[in-house]
Amino acid sequence: MRTVAADRGWQSSPEPMLLALAIILLTAALAAVVLQLLIPWIAERRISERLTESGGEARVRVDALPALRLLRHDGDRLKVRGEQLVIGLSNDGSGGLTALDGFDEVEVVLTDFVTGPFRISEFVLRRSGQGPYVMTTHALTSGAELVRYGGAQVKFLPAALLGSLTRAPLGGREFPVEVEVELRSEEGRLRIASGGGTIAGYPAGPIAAVVTAAVARRLEIGVA
Repeated sequence: MRTVAADRGWQSSPEPMLLALAIILLTAALAAVVLQLLIPWIAERRISERLTESGGEARVRVDALPALRLLRHDGDRLKVRGEQLVIGLSNDGSGGLTALDGFDEVEVVLTDFVTGPFRISEFVLRRSGQGPYVMTTHALTSGAELVRYGGAQVKFLPAALLGSLTRAPLGGREFPVEVEVELRSEEGRLRIASGGGTIAGYPAGPIAAVVTAAVARRLEIGVA
């Protein structure tokens, strides 16, 4: 039979408390590891699904330490590669790059995809640190495609070009779209900081903001 002193000694032993504390700490550590792996995986999958919802292929990598930063649209690195995508085009470039602004490094490279009346052979968007986004695009379109898309939907195009869309030589001929600009995301909108581009010889800087905003809408994390 235990003595009273023995019972008191057992009750005051720190071992059960230390064991419980160790279990709690181990459980918390395991939960942190699971979240660190799970949250970026969910973000990558959701971005990939948005990009490919109309076809094509996409590969996405999201890095954030700790991963909980992604819940605030914040992270270390976002890298995207995609081919043969079909992305809807807005006509005003609204939305800015709020989905990307919280990342320290951004690199998006899309090839052979379609957005609105543009068949884009290459779209590249990069940013490092707090600098501006650098965006380059090489694409083709035609007057006929722009007309089919609807003049009201392409108000970002130069007025002189819109006025010539119905002319036969321009309407059936493909012409290149070349854009290289620096972009800044400010209060939900994109601003061209420098650079520009051409479409059939006309200035085409605003196209950069519109195409970039269309892509950015597909890159929202949406983990929460």
